[in-house]
Amino acid sequence: MMLKKCIWIRMVWLVCLAVLVSGCSVKFAYNNLDRLVRWQVSDYVNLSAEQKRQLTDEIRSLVRWHRANHLPLYAVYLNTLAAQTGDTISVNKISEIFDQFMVWGDELEAQAMPGTAALLATLTDEQVAKLPAKFEKDNVKMADSESGEGLADYQESWAKDFEDAIERFTGRLDDSQQDYIRLRSQAYQPERVMWADYRRRWQVAFFALLEQRHAKDFEAELTALVASREQFYGSELTAVSAHNEQLTKEVAAHVLSSLSEKQSDRFAAALRKWADDFAELAAG
Repeated sequence: MMLKKCIWIRMVWLVCLAVLVSGCSVKFAYNNLDRLVRWQVSDYVNLSAEQKRQLTDEIRSLVRWHRANHLPLYAVYLNTLAAQTGDTISVNKISEIFDQFMVWGDELEAQAMPGTAALLATLTDEQVAKLPAKFEKDNVKMADSESGEGLADYQESWAKDFEDAIERFTGRLDDSQQDYIRLRSQAYQPERVMWADYRRRWQVAFFALLEQRHAKDFEAELTALVASREQFYGSELTAVSAHNEQLTKEVAAHVLSSLSEKQSDRFAAALRKWADDFAELAAG
């Protein structure tokens, strides 16, 4: 139910994933968020009919809040970014973008926490008992993605993922842009095994808290646990994650500053299209 962040907080990213992977529109994906979230939750717990109803009600309530309070901000922000395409983009600018979406994510997390705690409090002992194995399956999958191969393979995978993400908005990158990404990918440090270990440490505390899910202070304790997740990182993950985040920002700043006129126009058009979709959803 909860991984690195509450599953509800990932709803915007579920929209993005659905759009990028399936090619469907932002509006279609957003309007089907309840199905997307229920589908993800079903991977972890088999909800009763009443729990499904409660989950659906909570999702719809959160979506209403999100439409009114966040989507208009997304639309304005994306249009502002679109107007800046073609300009040189600094690492600081990329950091500002990262930080802004983190602020919105934190706000969404706070809004979602009461409903999350309420739903978790309805879990039966049998449902809770099955969660560790479900979570561990994900942990193993994450760790395995950077296990058993060489460093060069992980760096190549990072470069490919980065290139694919950019090209969805800009069209095909030219040879010099691709070469730059692959050159800088040599600085990438594998982190998936460390992330899996972090999740295991956090999940121990989470499962212990679930044993107290009927207590009056459960929501407050859950909120505190989610807010303190970085305390479970460990010094090595903290350092490697910060390094890779900085690498991502530097490569993004360079590539976006090197876009041709055609690439820049396509990138701006994609941002404006998303902005228009968010504005329409907010008004709907």
